[in-house]
Amino acid sequence: MKTLFRSGVGVSLALSIAVTSIAATPAVAQEQDRIERAVTQPLRDTRIKDDKIPEILQLAASAPYSTRGVKTCKQIRAEVVKLETALGRDVDSASNKDGEGAAMAATAAGEVVKAILPGLGLVRVITGADKQQRRVEAAVYAGSVRRGFLKGMGLAKGCAAPAAPTKAAQAEVPELLPVKKDD
Repeated sequence: MKTLFRSGVGVSLALSIAVTSIAATPAVAQEQDRIERAVTQPLRDTRIKDDKIPEILQLAASAPYSTRGVKTCKQIRAEVVKLETALGRDVDSASNKDGEGAAMAATAAGEVVKAILPGLGLVRVITGADKQQRRVEAAVYAGSVRRGFLKGMGLAKGCAAPAAPTKAAQAEVPELLPVKKDD
């Protein structure tokens, strides 16, 4: 188990060095972060590198529908910007197609790590990493709920984006995705 763990950590560190050597421009910085997270997943799985939940997400988890301190458009905007810093862009942001290759690389890197370290799920349960991941996921969910709530408040008050959904997002027509029939 120790040899398997050490080889997994070694692979993670080598991949991390390779990832960080890629030139980071503002357009690819977020995608690079996703790749780096995929590469360092084994370290988080063994609690060598714990995720620290940002304070804004902890607050969102404790009271996602609170109106305290968010009465004006300026206050709502400030809160939404903090949430976007922690969560990444919202669904009403303009999509950036440049990073799709990097996103696929991040997914592939995560799958490679899982293949190298069989039994990782058991390691996660034993080390407590699974419990920490659930906490992080709950905080991210609460942060997303809070951001939507705040944008709804901003919309009702007549605020401009990002304190409210963008005009383009408001103009979109909801539609169901087509169901693909298996042959």
